[in-house]
Amino acid sequence: MKIAIQTGLGELAEILKSKGYDVVPFRDGGSDIRITIINDIDEEYEEIDPVTFMGQGDNEMVLLDASKLKQIEVIAFVEKYMH
Repeated sequence: MKIAIQTGLGELAEILKSKGYDVVPFRDGGSDIRITIINDIDEEYEEIDPVTFMGQGDNEMVLLDASKLKQIEVIAFVEKYMH
């Protein structure tokens, strides 16, 4: 399972990679994305909560808004939802 991360979150991406997670670029990760981390919110995602569940069952993905969460909170959510 992969974590897709938006450009501009390089420090967070490096931390997650150092913890052994498969980190791929946002919108370029293909399938099997379990968590997407965004920071630069566009209109499509403007009114979402900091943590949003999208899809169902095997296709469920967690969307984390890093602009509304501290880095340590993002990492805690990743650790919670990737296990």
